[in-house]
Amino acid sequence: MDSNRIQELLEKYWECETSLEEEQELRAYFSNGDIDEQFKDEAPLFQYYVNEKKDGGLDGLFDEQVLAELEKSQVSRPKKGNAVQLFFNLAKVAAVGLIIVTAGYFIREEMNKQEVQPYLTDTFEDPQKAFEETKKALQLISKNFNKGRKEVKKLSAFNEAQEKIKENNL
Repeated sequence: MDSNRIQELLEKYWECETSLEEEQELRAYFSNGDIDEQFKDEAPLFQYYVNEKKDGGLDGLFDEQVLAELEKSQVSRPKKGNAVQLFFNLAKVAAVGLIIVTAGYFIREEMNKQEVQPYLTDTFEDPQKAFEETKKALQLISKNFNKGRKEVKKLSAFNEAQEKIKENNL
């Protein structure tokens, strides 16, 4: 057979565009002992198809045998009574309900434990004492702020001197 024809058929085969006749043509070519060297890699695949068809694989009775076994297993299995089945279904529903009620109870208990704490509390009963303490705190802050300003003035004087030196060097 022409190798160009086989190449075309293989390309169509890998694209899933071959007809049954074309696939039969490929199987016939590869089952023949005379295979071109460039098609040696594809040969085992098509030879497998031919061998499986010869061996038979599953026969037509397979489906019937499986279905018969399934019917036997269903017949031999005893069916539960409706009362027992109803009891099990009610037990499942009761268990889920119990879980929900228990979870709700514990969530409610946790919410009750958490008391809302006020953000600000008064530490002084007398407003005059509170005013005096506030003045002391503000004076302390002002004193430290003024110390910082003095240090910053020293730094600014140093920076000015540094700028003058740079200007003179240029």
